[in-house]
Amino acid sequence: MNKVIVVIVLMSCNLSFSQSSKFSFKLGSEYVLPRKTENLAFFGNETDGIVNLSLKKDELFMFRFDPHTLVQTKAKTIELPEYTKNFNSELVADLGLNYYWLHSDWDKDAEREILYYDKIDVSSGKLVVSNKKLFSATKISGNVIRYKVDNKYNFNFDAGKNFLLVNYRLVPEDKNDKKNFDKIGLQVFDTAMNKVWGGEFKMPYTEAVMDNIDFSIDAKGNAYLLAKVFDSDKRKEKDNETGKPLYHFEVLKFSKGKRNLTHTVVNIGDFFIQKAAIIENSLHEMVIACTYSKKAKSKTTDGVFLALLDTSGIINKYRNGYYEFPLDEMKKYESGRYKRSMQRKLDYEIPNLEVRNILVNQDGSLFMGFEEFEIIVNTYVDSKGLPHTTYQYYYQNIYGARINSSGKFEWMRKIPKYQVSYDRPQGTLGYKLINDANGYYFLFLDHKKNLELAEDEVPKRYFDGYGGQIIISKIDLQGNVSKDLLFDTHDENLMIYPSQFNAINGNQFIGRADIKRGGYKPLLITIKD
Repeated sequence: MNKVIVVIVLMSCNLSFSQSSKFSFKLGSEYVLPRKTENLAFFGNETDGIVNLSLKKDELFMFRFDPHTLVQTKAKTIELPEYTKNFNSELVADLGLNYYWLHSDWDKDAEREILYYDKIDVSSGKLVVSNKKLFSATKISGNVIRYKVDNKYNFNFDAGKNFLLVNYRLVPEDKNDKKNFDKIGLQVFDTAMNKVWGGEFKMPYTEAVMDNIDFSIDAKGNAYLLAKVFDSDKRKEKDNETGKPLYHFEVLKFSKGKRNLTHTVVNIGDFFIQKAAIIENSLHEMVIACTYSKKAKSKTTDGVFLALLDTSGIINKYRNGYYEFPLDEMKKYESGRYKRSMQRKLDYEIPNLEVRNILVNQDGSLFMGFEEFEIIVNTYVDSKGLPHTTYQYYYQNIYGARINSSGKFEWMRKIPKYQVSYDRPQGTLGYKLINDANGYYFLFLDHKKNLELAEDEVPKRYFDGYGGQIIISKIDLQGNVSKDLLFDTHDENLMIYPSQFNAINGNQFIGRADIKRGGYKPLLITIKD
């Protein structure tokens, strides 16, 4: 593979810090909720208002706030008469400025999974449609979490948010992966939640051969499945003689009124794909974005692989195909000893890298956001002979990479952070990203000693829930990185959960601030520059 060497990537890009003149924040009216109430979402816009939805068993709590002052204008508690122990909140969706709450239930008597929606009028703070059935299906596979089946449905939107794709996997008829062919449900809805089309499709390969990686939908309502297909049911990753992958990727396309699928093979070359996704761009082409490694079954990442499925159904490599991460950028904010180790390894790759964001811009450029993420599991036996398992969650450095509309790898940048949680999967950790015409903005919590971090320093640990500074780090379109302190959570006597914030109005984060003495306030963060 020819290495992509771009001068701008190798140029010095210092991380600057200042008290924020670029961002402002506003706290709204305080409100209270019963203990252990689940925060579903904050959403809305500057014209109609801002709404917070929260849920506790059979009660839905809805609070409306003025979009400019954040003064509470409406509070409503809604009883959910159909609530059962199998009830699940699934999604709060903004679909063409129509706001919906999707929730599911299992009808034991009929033996059917049912997906419902409520429509929310933000301007009045009311439900204008309640408990409307979208569709039903036989038993759906999911993850068992605390004696409930969760994550039964996946949701995707096209680039213009004119269509919603709901996909699910039916419980297999045969538990033998070598014999069973997955049956996948695909249901497409418009902005009024009218069904456009839908059906359940038998996959062309057995479970032992085929892995369903990602789903997407385009502006015409066509659905796509990106799949990893092994050469045999032995599921070997690498040919020991040639060193090449023993699998390939395919894009399966599903369309209204057609029962037959179209298959398109993605030529991944000789490297090994780690994470993969498919998403529509402004030209209605489907972008296939993958992280790759030189090693099979590796937890490390060398760079990104990109391809395009055009409107005629032809796959093309995205300009250069493979884009290798620059070592000079990866070495930043590491110890001297570790830097030397990285330098000695000509094939150094980033460990435990997760793809968090893929943004396809109107001009055809592409931005990818990554985060180093690792779970460490420790099991031990106590003095009474009882086994115990503990979990440590590490949310570490952020990386952002931009590829312009001509296919040039413009830059990759590293934003240092080191967040740790014990026995809580996320809590206050991770980040939230929004973007505008000027760049990309990362909201997260950090240790105060990391505010002015030199490139030869390793970031201090921030522990989940232990105060911290609310930070916004910006990468502009030229790849310049800045870091701004919004406020110290101790000073404001509150805590936030960045991953639960949403983007509204193109340049704002909206979410809930937990007041340490009890109660909550809406928190609106505005980008000023």
